Amino acid sequence: MADETQLWAWFLFNAGLTPQRAKTLLSAWDQRGLTLRDALAALPAQAAALGLTSEEVAKLHPPQEMPEVAALRWNEPLYPMGLHQLPFKLRPALLFYRGDVSLLMRPIIHLAPGPLDDETRELLQETVGILLGENLLLAAFRESPQATLLLEEMLASEGEALCFAKQGLAHLSLPEDEQALIEARRLLILSPLPPTAPPTPTWDDVLQQVAMAAAMRCVYTDAAVASKIENPVNALLLTTSAGTRTPQGLRVVTDAAEAALWLTELPAPPVEVTQHPAAIPSGSLELAAAPPTDPPPSPAEALRILEQGGRVPEALKKRLFRKA
Repeated sequence: MADETQLWAWFLFNAGLTPQRAKTLLSAWDQRGLTLRDALAALPAQAAALGLTSEEVAKLHPPQEMPEVAALRWNEPLYPMGLHQLPFKLRPALLFYRGDVSLLMRPIIHLAPGPLDDETRELLQETVGILLGENLLLAAFRESPQATLLLEEMLASEGEALCFAKQGLAHLSLPEDEQALIEARRLLILSPLPPTAPPTPTWDDVLQQVAMAAAMRCVYTDAAVASKIENPVNALLLTTSAGTRTPQGLRVVTDAAEAALWLTELPAPPVEVTQHPAAIPSGSLELAAAPPTDPPPSPAEALRILEQGGRVPEALKKRLFRKA
């Protein structure tokens, strides 16, 4: 008998409904405490009560045998909380994966794709070296310069990572080193696309929005890309050019230790709000995004604050006091 996730994959992509219509129905039934299995079992008698037309009911006959599905539904605890803040049209109902999905229990730090010159690459490499092995999940798009650097650092040391794929996972052929990291439960591959979806640039913008929403914080190395961020309050531009102009609220960092310090002070996770965003005064939003004006804490004070949240990486301690 098919499980709930297998039913969702069939319902979303093979039942003859558009994906948006299927998502709308799944959301409505979930709010009523109904599983997809419950809804299908109630057909055809309860079709009207379930919001289905007679034409739709005629399509809803799942096959006896369904392929195995490794995917996370949007009503499961490990589904990244930030994705619930996406517009409904962009929010993935399923996240397909390879690897240890329990890694999603960690806060995600997304290394946004972009070109890397030698100096910026060295700065990012030092930052990644500090953070790998801690209770974070560094993430990047597969085959981006950031992912290449991240995987190189993992192979040379320790730690776990997340890679976003730009195609359905049935189309993904992994090299031996990535497969070995998956088998060691150190690497997780995610895709919101159907398993058979081929890679296409058409999806790039949507995939970028999904990755940014899934992350607690984002690290940019391309000032041009960073300048287009709509909500930069949880974003950081890692650059070797201290005078780079950026949007208000975007933190600009030229030092790996400072970057790691800010990234380990994770913000509170997003919460559901009952007030519509349009009803919030614009001034309060601008205030929330304003950069801090107080002087930075001393290394000793910074260390004290960090230790309140748990163990501080030894590499970060050394860098904090080396800069003093």
